[in-house]
Amino acid sequence: MAFPKGIIELVDSLYQQGVNEAVICPGSRNAPLMIALTRHGGFTCYSISDERSAGFFGLGIALKTDRPVILCCTSGSAGVNFAPAVVEAFFQEVPLIILTADRPKEWIGQWDGQTIYQENLYGNHSKAFFDFETDDCSLAPSTALAEPRGPVQINVPIREPFYPSVGEVIPKVVEGRLESREQRVENLIDLSYFNQAIASAEKILVTVGQMEDNSIFETLSAYGIPVIGDATSNCGTTIAHDLILADETAWPELQPDLHIHFGKSFVSKRIKQFLRSNKPKQSWLIHPNPIGRPDPFLCLSHVINTDAESFLQGAEWTTKSWNTWNLAKITPLQADFFAKPNWTEIHLYEAITIAIEQESAEVHVANSLAVRYINWTLAKFKTTEVFANRGTSGIDGCLSTAVGAAQKTDKLCISIIGDVAFQYDRNALWNKYLPANLRIIVFNNEGGGIFRNLDGAKDLPELTEFMETEQGFTAENTAKDAKISYFSAGKTSDLKLDAFFKNKGPALLEIHTNSVENAEELKRYMALFKA
Repeated sequence: MAFPKGIIELVDSLYQQGVNEAVICPGSRNAPLMIALTRHGGFTCYSISDERSAGFFGLGIALKTDRPVILCCTSGSAGVNFAPAVVEAFFQEVPLIILTADRPKEWIGQWDGQTIYQENLYGNHSKAFFDFETDDCSLAPSTALAEPRGPVQINVPIREPFYPSVGEVIPKVVEGRLESREQRVENLIDLSYFNQAIASAEKILVTVGQMEDNSIFETLSAYGIPVIGDATSNCGTTIAHDLILADETAWPELQPDLHIHFGKSFVSKRIKQFLRSNKPKQSWLIHPNPIGRPDPFLCLSHVINTDAESFLQGAEWTTKSWNTWNLAKITPLQADFFAKPNWTEIHLYEAITIAIEQESAEVHVANSLAVRYINWTLAKFKTTEVFANRGTSGIDGCLSTAVGAAQKTDKLCISIIGDVAFQYDRNALWNKYLPANLRIIVFNNEGGGIFRNLDGAKDLPELTEFMETEQGFTAENTAKDAKISYFSAGKTSDLKLDAFFKNKGPALLEIHTNSVENAEELKRYMALFKA
């Protein structure tokens, strides 16, 4: 056969612009794409059978490399199964290039096999759509990397035959290597107005949403300016904002004149409620080019189009003597509580956080209760970088993302995940790319334990069956199928964290707790900080 025209050139143009990782899902229609990628010689290629898991696996790689990763699939529903990862990448601003093989256009809508409407398959959740037959697809990498970064789709209609003959040599591109089309535009912002506002504000509050590991906000502490960040902000702050805000009578005193937000989404619901009901005179979002005009605090007054480091360096900070956001009352209550541990999740998260901080590790925290517990404990991740799928905050793909990221780090890559999220994504372990540095900690309380902590939900008669979805599965057989070491703990003497971390290969630790006891202990903990 003559290899389908243009596919080799497409793949090589992506490589020439710095793309060199591809996650390929099996299929016939995408065989020419697969062959072009695997025989090119410049790509690290991964074969993942489940498209949903594959999408998040690629997301994990892109998080670590900061470069676009190719997701490649066959025609039909295969591309639809990438959608959860594409949506997450869009809101988390992670570059992906999705190559969806397609049937020839004349067969779409003709009841032929695997023919669906693939044009602009991801709608508003893709930064751009490229038709292989009509568009300049070489623009895909620069589009994915332009702020705000995100996924792009290239739809590739392919006609039969698409398997090469035995011994057929696939032609190679001989043109010179292209320069990357990515352009870094330095946003030079006149900060004179904003510096005047900083100087005149009596109470400044800085919030930091999800960001990569950084320490640039430490300089603000010298000025007495409170910096509030969830664990996903990786900004090293230790203000227990959820616990301080548990006392709603203190909210008026905490109201800032000026609120400045860096990063993306924020886990804490309390800080959003606080700022929505105690609005500052001004609220600024610092972001080079945000998607839309995000305003989770409902008080946004200005969007300043620059990065956090440039703003912090260019702003003229003055010392503020406002120390209301302090831990003088909170920390002793926490210390006393955790000094009397028992076998419930809040205490186990405290112990595990302390243990992980002693390792050279990064943590991928699943959504629902897991990402919240790490904000509530006294122990904090200070030297450990924290990742989480907080773009859409879904439980799907949390483990697959960690497995993908584990390919690109020598540190222990630790997934902390609940049993429902684990079971939902156990295909993350259905591949041959489980590195020795992968560690998985599954908190098994036999259901969606978060619903026992939600006002309104916890009192519904349908709670157990339809919300908590009580289940009796464990992770043991999945670990055996994946040929990874399995540890189990149901009481303190079973918890062998050192052996788990020092295991010579990938390992899974399953911690069994009681959902009712977990909820009661967490309620007792939170009650300590209310008025």
